[in-house]
Amino acid sequence: MQRAAQDVHADRVERIFDRGSVARGYSTKPIYISNKDMRGGQNRGKSGNATKTSYFSGGYKQYKGVIGFDNSKVNFRNTNDLQSDFANSRVNSGTGKADSGQVIKRSNLLYVEELRSSENIDKLRGNEKRFGNFTNFTNAEREKFNTILRLELIATLNGQRK
Repeated sequence: MQRAAQDVHADRVERIFDRGSVARGYSTKPIYISNKDMRGGQNRGKSGNATKTSYFSGGYKQYKGVIGFDNSKVNFRNTNDLQSDFANSRVNSGTGKADSGQVIKRSNLLYVEELRSSENIDKLRGNEKRFGNFTNFTNAEREKFNTILRLELIATLNGQRK
């Protein structure tokens, strides 16, 4: 069961945080973002002068493009804190992305994904309120889990796994 849970977990982390699972898109309403909350703080205000916040006339969509993300789909990545927490992993210093991490084993029949930070729980709830329950398992993820589980069970029954 662990192999099936781990493979699907890795797929979910990639779907939600790398490929982007919400096609509805980012807001284009003008915003100010605190430089401390930005990836590579821009440090420019509406007038272009150095400030503690940065202004984006094209909203969050413009911000995501400025920092190098594909802004055609929502990928829920900025500082990688939510991604690292969800993935139960750490950010890879070489790529700047969080590894897929490990699912958390509660028992032989229960593996979970969980957020440890209350701030990230609030972020996820806010994103789900805005974009819908994108963390639900897709049909493809369910099918992959069941296929791997079935193959592992057959291998175990045939004495190929201990």
